[in-house]
Amino acid sequence: MEMKIRREQLCYERLAADVCRQIVIEGEAVLPGSMRDAVTVLSVQAQAHLTGVQAGTDRVAIRGRACFSVLYTQGDLTRIRVIETTCDFSHGIEVRGVTPGMRLEAAVCVRETNGVAGSGRLSLSAQLDISVLAFEREERNAAADVQAEAGLCRKNQTLQMSACRTLGEEKTLVREEFDLPERLAVQDVLTAMGTAVVRDITGGNGHIGVSGTIEVRVWHRPEKNGDALVMTLHEAPFDVKIPAQTAEDMPLTARAQVIDIMADSASIDRQRTMRVEAEVCVRLFGREEAEIDLLEDLYSTDGPLLEPQTEEIDVYTSRECGSVRESVRLQATLPTDAPPIETVLWAAANPLHVEHESAGRRLNTQGVMGLTLVYLPVDSDIPYAVRTREPFSMTFPIEAGDGARVQMHVVECGIGPATSDRVELRCVLSADVRAQEIRHLRIVTDIAQKQEEKHAHGFVLVWPAPGESRWDTARRLRVPQENLRAVGPNALMAFRK
Repeated sequence: MEMKIRREQLCYERLAADVCRQIVIEGEAVLPGSMRDAVTVLSVQAQAHLTGVQAGTDRVAIRGRACFSVLYTQGDLTRIRVIETTCDFSHGIEVRGVTPGMRLEAAVCVRETNGVAGSGRLSLSAQLDISVLAFEREERNAAADVQAEAGLCRKNQTLQMSACRTLGEEKTLVREEFDLPERLAVQDVLTAMGTAVVRDITGGNGHIGVSGTIEVRVWHRPEKNGDALVMTLHEAPFDVKIPAQTAEDMPLTARAQVIDIMADSASIDRQRTMRVEAEVCVRLFGREEAEIDLLEDLYSTDGPLLEPQTEEIDVYTSRECGSVRESVRLQATLPTDAPPIETVLWAAANPLHVEHESAGRRLNTQGVMGLTLVYLPVDSDIPYAVRTREPFSMTFPIEAGDGARVQMHVVECGIGPATSDRVELRCVLSADVRAQEIRHLRIVTDIAQKQEEKHAHGFVLVWPAPGESRWDTARRLRVPQENLRAVGPNALMAFRK
């Protein structure tokens, strides 16, 4: 049989690897003052970001930087001090199936931190969770249509194909000033942290604009010694232009991250002004999407038997579901050997382990929260620190679906009522959700012709097997679907020439 096959080229991404590894990095800071001064480490907080990711053969090289912020006392143990330092790190992760040239998506988050003082130095460490997705771009030729002289039945399918690519990356420096109300009764800034949120993507003609806000959390020293540290929340806008060539209807997404932030304040005429400076890195991604009509199946009604040669392909797709916030109240109980609480000075929270389950338009999460409390014990002016872990469960109003990837971080941690051995904390958590899907598709790559089988002519009465479609029955009998006639509740009849 003479046939003419029209083909289409498919471009898509296949998920080659999805791994999560834990690594430990170490840093060091020199303490000011005398080496003989007594030093107590109260709290170690850290933020981390990646500066480079490179694919090798069954291996991924990771480079990044961690910024440590340490609350401690030295010499005068009643006065809380802060020291900040950065630590560059590099690490190789074994990832089976990765080859050079693959597109990588990597993320890092800080799980736990620790600090020890000795000989005038701070030895710092952080346990990091690093997740890596590796994508291989593939191309396949698939049969889209077949033309023949006669006696051919075809069934088509419409496939949604997509592939993501990184369009560009830019950094911007944001400077803002904020007036602090006198009623806050604060002195100098101790430490600051920030989170960048993308709000809008605009533009075209080779330049894409990404705008958003930086949410800044700043801790201040109180005017009166022995009072709780004061935390203030601020927002600073950012706007960056990224050179990128995009199609007119290409879906765009962007991710922003604060890679460095610093804040200080000064008092002039009893008016305290705070200055914030933050460096933000913005990455722009574009998704190439196409809707393609392809051949799904065919058979001949006369002449040689036609057998489609098929291939199974796995197509990876993902989309940003959004970011939602919810609050939760946690009870932190002191260990039995800890002194009783007089005044809570500071508290911090960090989700150490989180599991999630999608339930319709809700995302149910549960896990373990790491809590740090700094407080004044009864009849003492020297701050005392306690680290504990408490279970938590939360529900976020967002539709994620199965296979979603969820990243959580604490936006705010407030101090509630306290007794001598227990503290209530109110934590606001943000859940950033990305839906992921791997679709298993079947495409026709070629058509083989086999020797014609002899079959009886005339009327044929059949009872289709359970689950057999009308197309399958017509294909088995080698008759057009429109020739099938229902004769009874389950039987079909066709005339075969």
